[in-house]
Amino acid sequence: MILDLIKCEIFLTPQVSQEEISNLIKREEITSLANTRFAKGEISFQDYLDCLEVAGVCIDEYLPIVNANCQLAGF
Repeated sequence: MILDLIKCEIFLTPQVSQEEISNLIKREEITSLANTRFAKGEISFQDYLDCLEVAGVCIDEYLPIVNANCQLAGF
């Protein structure tokens, strides 16, 4: 349940180059691994956010979305 509330999705847009696809795959791998490790308690929330930042996620946009998701779920 918590994984669905905090997960980060990186979307593929039409007409991207092979290089951009490779970059998006690497970013998705980073966010997926960070999500799993955070959910297992292997890394802190700050480390999780750091991983997302490395993957190019805008934390200022991400946190309000996660906060809203958690509030809707009753957390």
